[in-house]
Amino acid sequence: MASGQGWVADADQIRAHAGSIDKVREGFGPVNGASANIAQNDAAYGLLCGWISGILEARHVRQDEIVAYVEENLRIAADLLRRTADAYEAAEADAESSMRGLEGRLTR
Repeated sequence: MASGQGWVADADQIRAHAGSIDKVREGFGPVNGASANIAQNDAAYGLLCGWISGILEARHVRQDEIVAYVEENLRIAADLLRRTADAYEAAEADAESSMRGLEGRLTR
């Protein structure tokens, strides 16, 4: 967010956003479980449609790959957001330390 003196980044908000991304990523667990239960499982489709599991297997494999890809990207995004929050806090602490050092030299 912009302030009168530059840009302000709230590290806690950035971390909260990373937590929200983690929650979305955690939602993939049930999706993966459901997919594993019906992949190549004739019984999952019933007696009349059991034959379809073989036809859908390639799609299941591709779907699992896509879900894993998205899940990994969400993990990476959340991790990078946390690193960004840490970097903002470190930069702020360094700037504050530098300013206090200058202030100390100016008031002597």
